[in-house]
Amino acid sequence: MLGYIDYLFFRLRHWLKRGKNPIQHEIEIRRLYNKRVGLKKLEHSDLYDVMSYKTNGKFDYELYKTIQTLGNKGKIGRVFAQEDNIRYLIAKLEKLNPDISFVLCHGTRNAAEQKFFQKYLSKPATILGTEISDNAHEFPMTIEWDFHETKPEWIGKTDVIYSNSWDHSYDPEKLFRAWLSCLSVNGVMALEWSRQHDSSPKLLDPLSISVDNLLQLLRSLDDNGKFTVLAPDTGMPARDLQQTFVLVQRVA
Repeated sequence: MLGYIDYLFFRLRHWLKRGKNPIQHEIEIRRLYNKRVGLKKLEHSDLYDVMSYKTNGKFDYELYKTIQTLGNKGKIGRVFAQEDNIRYLIAKLEKLNPDISFVLCHGTRNAAEQKFFQKYLSKPATILGTEISDNAHEFPMTIEWDFHETKPEWIGKTDVIYSNSWDHSYDPEKLFRAWLSCLSVNGVMALEWSRQHDSSPKLLDPLSISVDNLLQLLRSLDDNGKFTVLAPDTGMPARDLQQTFVLVQRVA
């Protein structure tokens, strides 16, 4: 119950900060969606719900990317990842894989995560963030990239993949299969889950899934015994939104 009360206070603080009226980028996002799709539509699976971006029965990638770009620029100063939590995570990751040399952070907006990894990793490493918005080049260690896709040089070569913005995915199964394919042996995919990831799907954050269903989904994607889904980690310093690290390690 305490966690739910904390979440309500978080939403109230967010509402008070933004005022009673929608922010401009949210107005434009709604206008575009209503113009192309109409009323909000959801697609359901046994494990998750996701906002539909279909127009005339086909996935409208242009609409998805435009909405993500508008949201990125509208929230460019906001940072969800908390430094103490990333420091805690890095200590755990280095125990699981002492030889971290390449880190991918997906959906990073303003490069805060990359800077945290650069600050707290005990050994120098290449750290790269991806961001779908066309302003990605304005931030260090960041490239413009759709995180559903991979680069050949990432496949089997990535020691750490971190993201808290995976709920921006339009297809989580495609997303996580792509990320898992990038892991090196002993590499770890670290997903930061919070109560927000289990709230109703939104135009900007289309995916909604509980932590238990996320674990089940990740286990279902390991069809060759190469990966281990570790027990959820709730030991981080800051848990105002019930933050939980969900880790998947490649073991073969």
